[in-house]
Amino acid sequence: MRKGQSEVIGLMVIVLILIFMGVLYLGFANLAGNDTLASQRVGIETENALNAVLRVNLENYDDKTIQDLIVECGGGFDCNQLENALKEVYTAVLKPGTTFSYWVLMEDEEIYATSTCQIGIVSSYVFVRDGIFYEAKLRLCKT
Repeated sequence: MRKGQSEVIGLMVIVLILIFMGVLYLGFANLAGNDTLASQRVGIETENALNAVLRVNLENYDDKTIQDLIVECGGGFDCNQLENALKEVYTAVLKPGTTFSYWVLMEDEEIYATSTCQIGIVSSYVFVRDGIFYEAKLRLCKT
């Protein structure tokens, strides 16, 4: 074998090793990307579920919105209407097998909380009513 032929074979071995390493890298990078994509989907789902539900007029509650029920709850009224409305709406909106936690802050003080899950993606929505800041938070968890 000549010297030139051995150099070409050595170069081919190096190229094959680099190609093999590249394929391994792409395989592992793709696996990590799936988790990130799923996490982003759940984040978008959480954000949409929170924003949409806050603005819907509820027939069973005198056409009040969830925001109206939050303000009533923070104003010293009973929070049972808010709790029942949240359960009713999110049972209809969320996919089967999805649990949620919901809590509301008024001027950074918690006025309402319900928790059926501990680990998940959280979304929050801030609104002002009569000069008072309210923050509604939703956590979705897959079971």
